Amino acid sequence: MWNQEHCAACGNELRDNYFTLVGRRERYCANCMATRPRCASCGAPVGEYHWRLHDGRLHCTHCHITATYDPLVAQALFDETVAGVVAQLGMTLNVGVALRVIDAPTLEALRSEGGTTPGPGLQTLGIYQRRGHLRAIYMLYGLPRLTYRTTVAHEYAHAWQGEHCPLLQDDELREGHAEWVAYQHLCWLGCTRAAQRMLEAQHPYRPAMERVRELERRVGLNGVTAYMKRAE
Repeated sequence: MWNQEHCAACGNELRDNYFTLVGRRERYCANCMATRPRCASCGAPVGEYHWRLHDGRLHCTHCHITATYDPLVAQALFDETVAGVVAQLGMTLNVGVALRVIDAPTLEALRSEGGTTPGPGLQTLGIYQRRGHLRAIYMLYGLPRLTYRTTVAHEYAHAWQGEHCPLLQDDELREGHAEWVAYQHLCWLGCTRAAQRMLEAQHPYRPAMERVRELERRVGLNGVTAYMKRAE
């Protein structure tokens, strides 16, 4: 149990300035922020009790508690997320998409093979790829549940785009729509604080998402889906 008067990483009393992370209550001293290894999922300095995954990533206690380690749990959350996106936005697929949960080096190798590069400051958490008849979403093993569901919604949107608007050349619209789908899924789940953080984050995709939100204000949720089907 951490104390707000003490650093959540080292436990020392906070005498001067302290640091916090967006969306988290824990406080950290300047020394831990500068010197301690960081959690791969949330970026917090890890304390004495932390977990090292087999691919070398570290998890703090907070992220470990909700991490998707079990393949059966990962599949169930994937299915629930896809069902939620379909129920809310009507984004069905004629050809299904498979789930593959993989470690960080394998995901990075797939990303490199596809010739894509993450934007500045972005970590690759998931990828949609079509190889012949196989359509799959590759997800990073061990993501916290909410991050996992948000990423699944984003990548599912890319799978839907590949089927329903295959001629779409506007990369900003493609990523903005996928990010908008992830945002809408958070709203559908009732995770209003997480959804609000998406609107406030200094994320490279946020301006693109705002473009789609402006479209939504004009035509509504179903109108966005219809618009995307006509986009080139």
